[in-house]
Amino acid sequence: MFFIADNLQITRPSVAKAFAGGDAAFFVELARRMERAGANAIDINTGPLPKNPQKAMTFFVDAVQEGCSLPLCLDTVNPFAMEAGLARARHGRPIINGVSLEPSRFKSMAGLARRFDADIIAYLLTPQGRVPSDSDTRLALAANLFAGLCHEGILPERIVIDPICPPLVWDEGHAQARAVVETLRLLPEVLNFPIRTVVGLSNLTSGLRTPRIARTAFQSAYIAMLCQAGLNLALLDIFCTEPLNAARACTALLKPGVFSWEIF
Repeated sequence: MFFIADNLQITRPSVAKAFAGGDAAFFVELARRMERAGANAIDINTGPLPKNPQKAMTFFVDAVQEGCSLPLCLDTVNPFAMEAGLARARHGRPIINGVSLEPSRFKSMAGLARRFDADIIAYLLTPQGRVPSDSDTRLALAANLFAGLCHEGILPERIVIDPICPPLVWDEGHAQARAVVETLRLLPEVLNFPIRTVVGLSNLTSGLRTPRIARTAFQSAYIAMLCQAGLNLALLDIFCTEPLNAARACTALLKPGVFSWEIF
């Protein structure tokens, strides 16, 4: 399992405060902590960045890369900020997070992925930006999105499908969570390609007003289900150890060969 740390989000008060104050040292240390915690890549979620988007993204990228040598997953809807971040990324292959069938972002993000030879996360959203309610709709969207990206010159191995993990607090949250598992299971057959997949695990318990032990239990159980269905990458809170350990254990159990405790 490839872990992408989602702890650098502009919506977090500590992150917003450090960014507003130009505190690069905060992000250098945060990057070091995420790498030590077991992250394989770091998601930089900047939000829309209405003012000086290129400068802001460059600030984040430079600070994070000073603290660690992990690849970056750049999470912004602003194509100018995305381009600035990709141009600055120097550790491994960057990940564009992401693209969907929404016309406003498809061409621009696909073009950047082709230009920078970046991996690109493809969201299974309708062209209107809505989350589908069942696995059949998700699979149909995946086929259209995969074909569209390949038509734009994106190599199939650069594409990572995100079936959109629903919050359990939604009216049909539990049913949709099961639909995501079924989608992951069927995607390689539908696309006739061993496509990589990613799920934003933190979304599962977003808005859930239960004790932390319950939220981590839900995430740990769900990531085990996702692993069994073939999940490759997980976007998650890298400092929440329970889901990480569940994913590592599942990966070891599902891997052919002799079991080893070395995963821990």
